[in-house]
Amino acid sequence: MKLLIASNIWRFRYLLLLLVWRDVKSRYKQALFGFSWAILTPAFQALVYWLVFGLVFKIPTGNIPYLPLVFSGFIFWNFFSQSVSSATLSITSNSNLVTKIAFPKEILIFSSILGRIPDLIASLAVLIIILIFYQINPSVHILWVIPLLLIEMVMASAVGMFFASLNVYFRDITAVVPILLMAWLFLTPVIYPLESIPQQYQLYAKLNPMTGILEGLRNAVLVGAPPDNFSMLLSIIITFIFVIFSYLLFKKLEKGFSDVV
Repeated sequence: MKLLIASNIWRFRYLLLLLVWRDVKSRYKQALFGFSWAILTPAFQALVYWLVFGLVFKIPTGNIPYLPLVFSGFIFWNFFSQSVSSATLSITSNSNLVTKIAFPKEILIFSSILGRIPDLIASLAVLIIILIFYQINPSVHILWVIPLLLIEMVMASAVGMFFASLNVYFRDITAVVPILLMAWLFLTPVIYPLESIPQQYQLYAKLNPMTGILEGLRNAVLVGAPPDNFSMLLSIIITFIFVIFSYLLFKKLEKGFSDVV
């Protein structure tokens, strides 16, 4: 399966790059602040949660200041949630391509996710400034960010493929996905550290694949430590299972896309 996906991406790499560039350009074309929204969105979110949970409720975060913890959480979570949201609409919003051109439709999923990378890079630049302000020095373990982000992109592709294939036949999915992502946000250690969850419930939290990914990213960036082996293993296993399930479902439903979309 991996070879098949990689082969399709390579064969249609020029179409993939064209779609990525189109998505990035169109997303900010009519926006007043343009590309700045890639920075403003996580910054506003982090500021609100920092005021509420960092200053008022004072969630314990150990040795990590709350602002870099919540800002880093939103950067990596927003990349995932926005990728899933874009991927969900990628088939229905490209009906002209789906009905007129023969190509593997998962290219649309991948392009919508890759199109979010410039936003992530811009937000990471702000995170670097915050780390400098709080005198948080990175270690060699920051290199873990690369494989962890790749795992996150794979997970986003799997979830996006699942919802995109269903959205072609059931347009209610468009309204359901934001609600599910909001619930998923609060079930994931984004605005709080995993250690703040009672010990007896932490195993259940780790069954959420985004927990191991986000905690691993935080360890690499803020703590200067490698990801927790058990959490990462769970995330990789669950991600792998969901990739297989979503891809098989997507390819099965893909046969009717041009007739329904």
